[in-house]
Amino acid sequence: MTHTAANTDTAMSYLNLLKDIAIAANEAATSRDALVASLRSVCETTRWPVGHVLLSTASCQLESAQIWHVADDAGLGQGFDVFRTETEARSFSAGEGLPGRVLANGSPAWIADADKDCNYVRRDLARNANLTSSFAFPIHIGTEVVAVLEFFAIERRPPSAELLDVMTHVGVQLGRVFERQAADNAIAAHNRRNQQILDSAGDAFIGMDANGRVTAWNRAAEDVFGWPRTAILGRSLTETIVAEQYRGAHAQGLKRFLDTEVPRVLGQHLELPAIHQDGHEFPIEITLWSLRTDNQWSFYAFARDITARKAAERDLKHRALHDTLTGLPNRALLSDRLAQQLARRDIGRLGLAVLFIDLDHFKRVNDSFGHEAGDQVLNEVADRLQRCLRPADTAGRLSGDEFLVICPEVSKPRDAVIIAQRLLAELISPIRLKDDSVFLSASIGVAFAEADSDPDSLIGAADIAMYEAKSSGRAHYELFDQRMQIQVASRLRIESELRNALDQGQLRLHFQPIVSATDASVVALEALLRWQHPQRGLLLPGEFMHIAEETGLIVPIGAWVLEEACRQARHWALEHRADLPLWVSVNLSGRQLAQADLVAMVERTLASAAIDPSRIQFGLEITETVVMRDPEAAAETLRALRQLGVHLSIDDFGTGYSSLSYLKRFPIDTVKVDLSFVTGIAEDKSDQAIVDAVTRLAHVLGLSVVAEGVETQAQAEALARIGVDYLQGYRYARPQAPEHIGNMLRASSLDPSQ
Repeated sequence: MTHTAANTDTAMSYLNLLKDIAIAANEAATSRDALVASLRSVCETTRWPVGHVLLSTASCQLESAQIWHVADDAGLGQGFDVFRTETEARSFSAGEGLPGRVLANGSPAWIADADKDCNYVRRDLARNANLTSSFAFPIHIGTEVVAVLEFFAIERRPPSAELLDVMTHVGVQLGRVFERQAADNAIAAHNRRNQQILDSAGDAFIGMDANGRVTAWNRAAEDVFGWPRTAILGRSLTETIVAEQYRGAHAQGLKRFLDTEVPRVLGQHLELPAIHQDGHEFPIEITLWSLRTDNQWSFYAFARDITARKAAERDLKHRALHDTLTGLPNRALLSDRLAQQLARRDIGRLGLAVLFIDLDHFKRVNDSFGHEAGDQVLNEVADRLQRCLRPADTAGRLSGDEFLVICPEVSKPRDAVIIAQRLLAELISPIRLKDDSVFLSASIGVAFAEADSDPDSLIGAADIAMYEAKSSGRAHYELFDQRMQIQVASRLRIESELRNALDQGQLRLHFQPIVSATDASVVALEALLRWQHPQRGLLLPGEFMHIAEETGLIVPIGAWVLEEACRQARHWALEHRADLPLWVSVNLSGRQLAQADLVAMVERTLASAAIDPSRIQFGLEITETVVMRDPEAAAETLRALRQLGVHLSIDDFGTGYSSLSYLKRFPIDTVKVDLSFVTGIAEDKSDQAIVDAVTRLAHVLGLSVVAEGVETQAQAEALARIGVDYLQGYRYARPQAPEHIGNMLRASSLDPSQ
């Protein structure tokens, strides 16, 4: 073959080599695949039997990529395996050895004879491997050397500028592979970072293309919807997580937006049902938005499972509308349902009735067995009520031992009466409490809706009828009628007038003296409230005080009574300073005793009136039954009042059902014997025995005794013989206005027999 023909063949082989390298560079999935293919092609084309790839490290050194090509007929020496192992085990710095020289210069290099190159750091290893000549060329990304390919031959080969030039082009081709790989790596790293960010989000992140296919799915989405990312990417979002009843709307909404680009739900917080991979439906909260890139729409959403929140909301709503003890509807829900029933009542011809139920003597259960037993009884009552009702009826608990039943679709009073009778019969059966049985009854008020009835007025009417049932002996029902309506109207009128009475100065205080049982000298004055009504004249407390108690007006009225009694007591103290210490007593209501600021109010009143406790004692009379409602709280309040220097007495003693042991627990100064025991004291041995026992007990405890309702000389003498300390009643004086008290205070005795 001529020299020209040989050159032509070589050139063609180099062209084919460049073509093969280009194909390998384009088709290789990774830079490593391209290096393997390219190394083999270079070795086979150039007939250099050994090729090796070194890669640049982050520390700017070259290390073996462990990519070799060794021809089958290379004729290598026995030391090649050692050469290969040592090469793979070391690194090359810039300028060190053949690879280091290429790294430092960024251009190809050639060693014709390894034995004669003093910079050939592997010279001894190469000699043992029968390797004589070698060349190497770089692969660049820009100016950076990212890899070096080195080749070896057993015979001496002089440098070939043509070969190195071709290898430079090979390096450029492979550099593009590295550039593409670097770009792919950067994209992959960017995607990994993005995915890591999305995976760190607490909410599910979902991406979707314009065809409705899933394009993004983070770890939270896997947890929420159950679909692994690999299983859902590319699948239809509608067919995977959208609830079936919303799939049509979802598809239509997507099409409408792509056609009009007018958003309707994008950017909003929506609560929708979703489908889990296992098929169960659950609620999610989702926020949607869109993004347009390269004229293509993409859609994204953050979603969260709100199953727990919805359950909590339902629980809170249930708690807000139901009694926590019995689970029955509470007053708020009962009022709402009653309003709905009243609104629907006009649709049909059937009526509506309300039953107000109050348990009789329920307090005795708590006092005898404890509040836990009381709660058990209330739950049993709730169960029994529900068993008695029709499907359309609603039973609820108002408060304490008060229940309400709403009965729609009743055509006549008899229908409601039958329900009331059924409830009374159901409650008669004993309720088991561990080793005891409790027998209960109830008083029921029944009211029928009128044309103008509202929930409050209807419940109020049934409440009034219930109190009528209690007043009539308990354990039965009463129907709200015209007579009760008149009473309600009268009560509302009195309530309105009573509110004005305090502001308009219509309230008065009258005083009745309390005298010594030995000489009938005045020792105290009891303040008694009167209402100077502009039309009805002077009204006694029995005509209005119960309304003041029920409406809460007793609180401001009681404050006024305290202030007025103190003011008048101060006046008498200055006018009769030479007399013995005189105390004024004021009756305290149950509502006042429960006031959180009662003690502070009394303290302010005493200070404002400048009352000297050593000269005038201010007494608060508290009925026994009021004290016994909550003995512990009452004892704490009474002790605080006593510390102020207030004189304390228990009124109407003997008419309650409390234990006498409470006298020892409370800081009481005086016991007032009820007039029911005084009326027959002169003749009735039983009354005498009772008063005698109370007096002896009081004296043992260091208490004084006042007898109320003394009207005759015989009563006074009998009480004096027993040893009662003080007397009060018409025998000595009726309650009088303050201006008439002066003469009594100046008199040495009020005994009419003297």
